[in-house]
Amino acid sequence: MKGVINLLTAFLLFPICLFGQASSEAGVFIGVANYMGDLAPSPLAANETRIAFGGHFRRMLNPKAALKGSVSFGKLTGADANIPMTETRVASRGWEMSTGILEAALQMEWHPLGGPRFNNAGVYQRQISPFIGAGLGLAFGDAKVKVPQNDQTRFPEADDKSAFIVFPMTLGIRFDVTESLIVTGEFSVRGTFTDYLDGVSENGNPGANDHYMFGGISILYLIEADYGPSYSN
Repeated sequence: MKGVINLLTAFLLFPICLFGQASSEAGVFIGVANYMGDLAPSPLAANETRIAFGGHFRRMLNPKAALKGSVSFGKLTGADANIPMTETRVASRGWEMSTGILEAALQMEWHPLGGPRFNNAGVYQRQISPFIGAGLGLAFGDAKVKVPQNDQTRFPEADDKSAFIVFPMTLGIRFDVTESLIVTGEFSVRGTFTDYLDGVSENGNPGANDHYMFGGISILYLIEADYGPSYSN
């Protein structure tokens, strides 16, 4: 785990050393959330997809590197009813779970096709660029597990947790609608080091950690941006 944290720290800090036109933008995110865990089939159950929303702030350190902060909220649900009946032991248990997930995260983004928003004469240049991101976050959730009466003594499990370190990994695309309005579409997987996102571990599959996903669009407003050097002077 220490090696992963050191690698992510280097990824977050390296672009800060780069220079170029900087800009800041902020706005809202709306999309969906889903999860992979003990009460979900592989890879996930599409019918358990739930609404998610939040806020994003992005600081473009230069045209190709950005630092993004986000606060996101979504609902995660799962049920044995989604498990294929071939897995008879699990599919017949009748367990269900739901939890709200509140997350604060910081990601470093790389925009390989990003260019200056303004040329040297100060003329705006529309941008469209795919991007990838990775970072660190902290998530909070308190899963409620609903089980038949004869299983109720098993929950909550003794080691159950409600706070989790997460590692967001994002793929997206960023598009300038106008000089001041930006829209991004993105899909992000949140890796964790816990099997208690859904409140089930020892009574489920303790050898596999839980993960969750956000996907959707962000609508952002350009707060400020640097101009080209000739225009600035």
